[in-house]
Amino acid sequence: MKSVQNILLFLSILLLIGLMYIALFNVYQTDDYIYSYGTRKLGLLGNIQNFYMNWGGRYFGYTINMFNPVSRDLENILPKIYPVFLFLAFISILALNFKIYFKISFINSITKGLLLFFFYTVILVSLSEHYYWITGANIYFLPIILFGILLLFYHQFQETGKKYWFYLSAFGILILMGSNEIMALILLGILTVLYFQDKSKEHKIVLFVGLAGFLLSFLAPGNFKRLADSTDIFYIKWLKRGGIFGVNTVYISFKLILILPLFIKVFERELKRIINKISFKKAIIIWAISFLPLVFTGYIMNTIGRQFENLIFFYLISFSVVMTFKFEKIKKFWPISFVIIFLPKINIFTEKYSKFNVNYNLNSILKEILYTDLKAYDREIENRISTIKNSPKDSLILDKIKTVPQVLYFDEMSSVNEEKKYVNDQLQKYFDKKYIRTK
Repeated sequence: MKSVQNILLFLSILLLIGLMYIALFNVYQTDDYIYSYGTRKLGLLGNIQNFYMNWGGRYFGYTINMFNPVSRDLENILPKIYPVFLFLAFISILALNFKIYFKISFINSITKGLLLFFFYTVILVSLSEHYYWITGANIYFLPIILFGILLLFYHQFQETGKKYWFYLSAFGILILMGSNEIMALILLGILTVLYFQDKSKEHKIVLFVGLAGFLLSFLAPGNFKRLADSTDIFYIKWLKRGGIFGVNTVYISFKLILILPLFIKVFERELKRIINKISFKKAIIIWAISFLPLVFTGYIMNTIGRQFENLIFFYLISFSVVMTFKFEKIKKFWPISFVIIFLPKINIFTEKYSKFNVNYNLNSILKEILYTDLKAYDREIENRISTIKNSPKDSLILDKIKTVPQVLYFDEMSSVNEEKKYVNDQLQKYFDKKYIRTK
């Protein structure tokens, strides 16, 4: 196992360096502008109310995005340093959790944190939206880091019994319930399992706090406004929901099973320690929590996308415990998994369903570093924004961005011959222009 771990550790460090290098060319994009615009126009409280009433109930995630400093960050610094901060914070929180839960040394805990960061990156559906898009990172990546902090608070409360750790845990739960719907459902499932295992006063309180935050998020008027109207008859609608639940589950299961042998091989000691402390039945119950968000996304007819990242990570960890109980021998197939994660993206589906194409990101990252002229992309975006900002005209027709990255987040505006997209609308509002298109 040691040789496998050392190889992956080396690759994990290279991966981290590569992602940090790519971040040097990151820029503000799409919703980053509209959040800043809304706060400038309505004020912070007004923008919070507007999003809650008209867009959705992510009361923490949306609020964090409203502090986006596009107008004050004239040198475009935040998009370049924020992803690096999140990478390092994620690895550090993972390392601390490994250290306190598995009682390992500082060096070993950092090693495990880097290795888990490697697998986390590999399983992402949309690396660009998750890591490099500030708006997306605050909704999908930051909550994972905060969840790691919550685990630290909970452990400290269990170990010391001190109330302030309990209050910090309750506050962390309230924050996470307002981060995104997938995280809220997973956390609610975990809190429910904890309560029925130990109906203590503290578990009852955190379940109540979690349920209150859950309802505050899910019952937001904006959520109901965004639900698409459908003219489908009743049974057709439910057939679609069942089908979406099925294909989402198949995609996640298939993608993770291919890399599970390598994951179990690398973390076999930790997994064995876990199965020595819990029963197989409990492992199944914890893994089953994964299906709550899958049922929910099926109900709202939402297919695989960036919103599934938190679910896939939880599914990987919980399912690996189940598999270690009954099928630990699959770890001997780790060389196959090792080869698979370096394969290029498998393009089977059309653009509309392209998220279902299996991609483990390593090949895409390598191509980005070797072949994409990231400096040219950064320069083109800077020139575009400078042109819009400094032009006295109300109507602008701009050149298309010629260098389009695969890993950095980018969505082009519509042209003069196309219907206006949300990207055009956001830039028009932010820069107070009547018309912006590309040639």
